[in-house]
Formats: sequence, structure tokens, C-alpha cells
Amino acid sequence: MVRNQLPTGIRKLELTSRRDGRIRVRYEVLVPTGTINGHRKHIRRRFKTESEARKELAETQAKVRTGVYVHTSKTTVETACADWLASKHGIKPSTQRGYKVWLAPLRQELGTVQLQKLTKADLDRLIGRLRLGDVPGSGKWAARSVNGLLGLLTAIIEDKMKQGHVVRNVARLVDRLSSEKQEMKTLSEADMFKILDYPDRDRHLWTLALYGLRRGEIAGLRWENVNFETKTISIFENRVVVGRTIVAGTPKSQRSRRVLPMPDEVFDVLQDARDRIESEYVACDDQGNVMHPNLLTFRWGRMLDKLKIERVRLHDARHSCGSLMHLRGVPIAIIAAWLGHASSAFTMNTYIHSQDDALVTAAQSYGRVATLSATSEGSGSSTGL
Repeated sequence: MVRNQLPTGIRKLELTSRRDGRIRVRYEVLVPTGTINGHRKHIRRRFKTESEARKELAETQAKVRTGVYVHTSKTTVETACADWLASKHGIKPSTQRGYKVWLAPLRQELGTVQLQKLTKADLDRLIGRLRLGDVPGSGKWAARSVNGLLGLLTAIIEDKMKQGHVVRNVARLVDRLSSEKQEMKTLSEADMFKILDYPDRDRHLWTLALYGLRRGEIAGLRWENVNFETKTISIFENRVVVGRTIVAGTPKSQRSRRVLPMPDEVFDVLQDARDRIESEYVACDDQGNVMHPNLLTFRWGRMLDKLKIERVRLHDARHSCGSLMHLRGVPIAIIAAWLGHASSAFTMNTYIHSQDDALVTAAQSYGRVATLSATSEGSGSSTGL
């Protein structure tokens, strides 16, 4: 009987057991798997049977040949996160900080786990704890935050897969949570005009907020970007809070950089402010120093209290602008361009809200004698916003 010759890469070993002295046969597989940082790499594994060894040899050689073999790596979740964040050269500091906030509990709880050994169960347990508020320093996480974390981790592992460091992306195996979209508050039309008519020192800032500007855009607006001759406002700068630092830069997206025409009411309010304020920036404190974005928020809340208007966020003035435009029949595409959104769908889903007065007008349209005046008065000509 002719013995089958073992292929190159497999050798038969006769090993003596230290426990009972018996001879045990094992088959050792030794396969070169390429070069990393100038060092040749091999895998060395032992099997009880020749068939197991032959199968391992064939599968490993096929992976090496096709370039899909993944070397053993001790890269941790923490290292992978840090490497990925360091590679994002084009993102804004505020975005970088947002990513770090989302990744913080992952790095805190699973940072020491080797990425190749990270499991779906690890991530499911972490998400469960985040939802319950059991992760120190994190509080209870909403679905949006959890999905944001999973989205970032998916991108991080995908990057490592492309580099040949992991076989599969376990983050893709974790179920995303159903969105818990919160209804954003908006000001009624009456409250909007009540704010616009209030003789407050910062009336021009609240006018800009109701005009549709973000807080960072108001804080970053310079007088040189307000053109009283052409009646336009050029939004080219954004000042946002990143940790304890204020970062000035371009608006959050290309569509956010825009030039808006000034309605007469906005023109008049800004011209009055220009005559009495000596500062480079439109938003400044009593000494003419550029205003901290958080001070804008504080003064907004104090003004609402004085007017006995239920508190809404300064950013909700922007929502109110979009909603009012929508109620007055402005096309969604135009609203999106006005607010500086990337798409009309985002504008419709996020910023346009129904209000009680609009619902009353809608109800009137179902009367037996639905007059055109009822609906036209509710959607009448634009007033100066």
C-alpha cells in the first residue's frame, strides 16, 4: 500500500504526552501569509487529523492567493477609534467633537477589547446599558444617539476591513433602533411678531433668528457682510462652541453658505442696530465685544420670560421661520435654500410643523360654504419676515 505524501506546508508530528507518556500524532500546518512592515508572517496550527490539516492548508492558501487573508492583529477598539478620528482631516472641530462624544462610551467600556474579538453580543450589551443609563457619565441614550454610535463604529470597522485587519463588520449585525422623533416647538405667528416688535437691545439678533439664521451664523455675522445698498446678507462665517472653546469657521455645509435678500422690516431693524452699535460683529455685548454664542441663548430665554412667551430654544426660532414660510405657501425647495439645507426632504421632515391656527384654517375648508377668503386670509401675502 502506497502512503499518501503530505503536501508542502503540512508535517506529521509524534508527540509524547507529559501526563501519561503516550505518543500522540498531530499534523502541523505552516503557511506563509505575506509580509507586514518588512517582516514575513506565517500561521502555525496543529490538528488531530490529516484531513483537518489539509482543509486548513487549502483554505489559507486560497485566501492568501486572493488577497483576503486577515493577519492576527491585537489592534484594540480604542486604537481603531483613535486612528479613524485622526484620519478625518476635512471635518470641522465641532463635528470632530460630536464624533468623540458618540464614541466615548464605546471607548470607555470596550476600548481594551481587540477589534478582531469584538462580538455582536458585546455591542448589544453596551447598547442595552446605554438605553438604561447604566454607563457611567452617559445618562440614558436616545435612539438617535445609539444609531449615531453604531453608524460611526460601522465606518471605523469598514475602514479596518479595507486595510485587511478584520474579516467582517460586526457593527452591521446590530439592529438599529426605531427613531424617536421629537416634535420640535415653534412659535405661533402672533408670538413671532410680538418678539419682532419688542424694543429690546438685541432686537436685531432675534430678527435674524426669526429670519432663519442658526445661532452660530448670528454669532459669526460681521457688519461687512450686511450690504445695505443691495439689501442682502451674506452668510459666510459660523462661530460655535466646541467644549470650552469658540471655533470660528465656514458654515456647516456648502448649502449653508448663502446670500439672502433682506425684507424691509429686517433691513430697518439692522440699519437701526448699525447706527448705534460699534463693533465688527453684529452680535456683541454692551462693551462692543463679540458675543459668546451661549450668551445669545441666555439673552433669548430672558427676553421670552419678559414677554411671557413659553420658552423655546433659540434654534426653534429657525424652525418657526421655516414653518411660517410653509404655511404661507413658499415652495419647499425655496425654504431649503433659504435655511441652507442640503435637501428639500430634510427641510420637510425636520423643520416644517403644523400649528393650531393652521389646523383651524384647514378645518374651515370642510364647511359646506368654504369661502376663498377664509383660506386666503390664512395664507395671505408675506409680511416682512
